[in-house]
Amino acid sequence: MVMKIIQALVFSSAVFYAVSTLALSTDRDEPAVIEADDVEFDFRTGVRTYRGNVTVVQGTLQITSDKLIVNYKDGRMQNATAWGNPATFRQRPDGKDDDVIGKGKKILLDEEKNTLTLFTTASLKQGSDTALGDVIIYDMGKDKLRVKGAAPPPRDATIPERKGEKPKSRSRIIITPQSSSK
Repeated sequence: MVMKIIQALVFSSAVFYAVSTLALSTDRDEPAVIEADDVEFDFRTGVRTYRGNVTVVQGTLQITSDKLIVNYKDGRMQNATAWGNPATFRQRPDGKDDDVIGKGKKILLDEEKNTLTLFTTASLKQGSDTALGDVIIYDMGKDKLRVKGAAPPPRDATIPERKGEKPKSRSRIIITPQSSSK
C-alpha cells in the first residue's frame, strides 16, 4: 500500500516537472495539465510515453500531438519529442504581444540545448511573420533561428520553368513590414 502511494506521488511530480521544464519563465509557475488516451511510464529507463490526442497546457504553453515521449536522466528531463499530423507548439514569449506557433510532423524540445526543432512541413509563426522549411531550429538561449530547405514550392505561373528542371527545395521567410502610425 505504501509503495503504491509513493509511486503515485512520483508519477504526479514527474508529469508536472516534464512540462514545467519546457515552458518559458512566465509559464513555469503555472499548473501543468497533460491529457492523453494512453500513458506509460517506465521508471527504470526514465521514459514517459503519451499516446492518442495528447494535449499539454501550462500557462500560455500548449502542445498537441498524436504521441509525446519525454526522456529523463538522473531525475532531470533531457528532451521531449512530439509527433502528429501536424504536432503543434504554441507559447507567448516574455514581453511579446503575439504567440509563437510552431507546426511540424515532429517537434523536438531539447532541454539541455534549450532548442525547439520542427521537422517535415515545418512552420514557425509569430504575428504576421512566418518561417517555412523542412527543418526549423530555434535556439531559445541564443535567440537564433535556422531554416533548412522545404518541400518544392507550388508552381508559380509567373516564373517560367526550364525544360527538365525540377523545383528546388528552399526555405521561405515571410516578414511583414510594421505599419507606421503617423
